[in-house]
Amino acid sequence: MKSYPFFIVNAFGAGPLSGNPAGVCILDEWLATNELQCVAQQANLPETAFLIPTHDQTWAIRWFSVKQEIDLCGHATLAAAHCVFNSEGYRGKKSVRFSSNSGSLEARIHADKMISISLPVDKYRPSSLSSVLVEGLGAYPESVWLGSNYLCLFDSQNTIESLQPDFKTLMSLPDGLGVIVTAPSSKSEYDFVSRYFAPRIGIDEDHATGSAHCMLVPFWAKRLSRSKLDAFQASPRGGLFRGEVLGEKVRLRGNTEEFLKGTIQL
Repeated sequence: MKSYPFFIVNAFGAGPLSGNPAGVCILDEWLATNELQCVAQQANLPETAFLIPTHDQTWAIRWFSVKQEIDLCGHATLAAAHCVFNSEGYRGKKSVRFSSNSGSLEARIHADKMISISLPVDKYRPSSLSSVLVEGLGAYPESVWLGSNYLCLFDSQNTIESLQPDFKTLMSLPDGLGVIVTAPSSKSEYDFVSRYFAPRIGIDEDHATGSAHCMLVPFWAKRLSRSKLDAFQASPRGGLFRGEVLGEKVRLRGNTEEFLKGTIQL
C-alpha cells in the first residue's frame, strides 16, 4: 500500500466555496483503469484528475467522473494546474503542459494568481429539436446544435434559471455527453449565461464546466462578433469564466481555491 497526494480544488469560482470542486491525485505511475475509477467513485466529486509527471514541464493527465473516464474536463484541468504550480519544483514557473486523450493542453498562471487553460474548440452543427429534449428540459429552445454535447439556445437568463429538467428523460438522449442551455446575460458584466446537465455521466447539474465552454465561447463569439467574452454558469454554486477564441483553441481563465489537501492510500 502506498500514499499519494490528493487535493480538492474549487475551480472557476465566483467567491469562497463556489465554482466546481475537483479531486486531483498525483501518481508516480498509472494504476489500472478500474482502480482509478474506484478512487473517483470514492471521492464522489464531479471529476477527479490523475496526474503523472513526465518530462520538460509536462504532466500526463486523465479525468474520471463517478461513472466513467472522460476525454476532457476543463475545471479539473484548472484544478490540476493549481496543484502543479504550487508543488515543489514548480513554484515560480509560468506555464505547464498536460498530455491527454484530447491532445496537449497548456496552462498558464498570471500575476493576479488566476490560471488560464487552452482547450480544443468543440465543433458543432445544427441539430433537430427532438421531443425527448423538449420533455427533458421542460421547455422549447429557440435552436439546437450538437457537438460533444447538445447546445440549446433560449431567449433570456430568466428562462435558463427557471428550468427544472427531468434528468431521467435526458439520460435517454441518443447523442452527446450532456445538454448545455444558454442565453444572453441580463447583467452587463457578463456576455452570456449557461447551465449544464449530464446525468449520463453521473452529473445531474454541473457547477462550472470548462469543456462546455469549448462550445459556448466560439458560439457566442460568432454571434457577438467578439473573440473575448465573460460568462456566468448559473448553477447553485455559480461559475465565472473569461473566455477567448484563439483559432482552434479556446483559452479559459478562472479562479482556483484549494479546499483540502492530504494523502490517500492505495
